[in-house]
Amino acid sequence: MTRIARSPDCGNSPKNQTTEAIALALMGVGALDDGLLAEGASWDRFGAGITGRDAIQAARAETPDHEWIEISEVVSHGKAGSVSGRLQRAGEAPRIFCHVIRFTSASARQIAQIVSFDHAG
Repeated sequence: MTRIARSPDCGNSPKNQTTEAIALALMGVGALDDGLLAEGASWDRFGAGITGRDAIQAARAETPDHEWIEISEVVSHGKAGSVSGRLQRAGEAPRIFCHVIRFTSASARQIAQIVSFDHAG
């Protein structure tokens, strides 16, 4: 089971909590409801573009296991949110990560675009 650590300032609003839950789901911790993804949503990760709800869910299913995830910052404003921190996958050195999530509206009910990266840090 993945250990999750959070900065106490991260979950200070419902929109931040939603943004954090989405980022964790992208890293294989928790579910990502199909209804959260717009039909034409896109996910740019590791230099590869993935388009469409079904393709994003299939890519999520292939996410490697993490030993731990440390969330240091969650920010949401208007139609966007971001989650950043550090992670460690089994057998690898710790890495830093960031997920930038753009919603279709400021209500944050549906995801239009995700841009994700991680690298040695």
